[in-house]
Amino acid sequence: MRVEIPECKRCCCCLPLRHGILIFGYLNLLFSLFVVALEIALNIKYMYTPYTMAVYKGVSFYSQVWFALVLYIAEIVFNIVLLVGAHTKKTKLLRVFYYYGITTTLASLVTFIVVRQDNMMHHWAYYIVEGSFVICGLSIQAYLLLLVRSELLKLRHSSRLCYVNHAAEVMVETPIQLGRNPF
Repeated sequence: MRVEIPECKRCCCCLPLRHGILIFGYLNLLFSLFVVALEIALNIKYMYTPYTMAVYKGVSFYSQVWFALVLYIAEIVFNIVLLVGAHTKKTKLLRVFYYYGITTTLASLVTFIVVRQDNMMHHWAYYIVEGSFVICGLSIQAYLLLLVRSELLKLRHSSRLCYVNHAAEVMVETPIQLGRNPF
């Protein structure tokens, strides 16, 4: 069974595709910088704690501080890759972000399912709320990936070279016939 992934022509039905990717990229970058700054400020103010509650793409989990910082620093780096690729229309950079985004989105979904599956029956009301946050975070990420994929397809179609062979376009003028066959 084959399912075609839709191709977007505009972002949110009103912005050009590349401008929408840039807006999403800048918002992602600002959010990632805010989380890293908040984590550093909390560690300075409340002394160093080895563990923290990390929220990554809607999935919340307890981890060591260095792991959460590595996740968000990688997110910052790849958002910069997205922004540079979108500004300069470089397909390699956009493709790197596209593969990174697919990988981290699937990893976040698997992490949510694996980490929360044993406690889901005991606190189901809490997990409905948390599941809605996960669905919102992953759907926003999936929409950004759909926009990046559409931009990659658009750049691939616009970069194809077209050659017109003018020598092959031969025009033959037919003689005016006066009722007799010249042959």
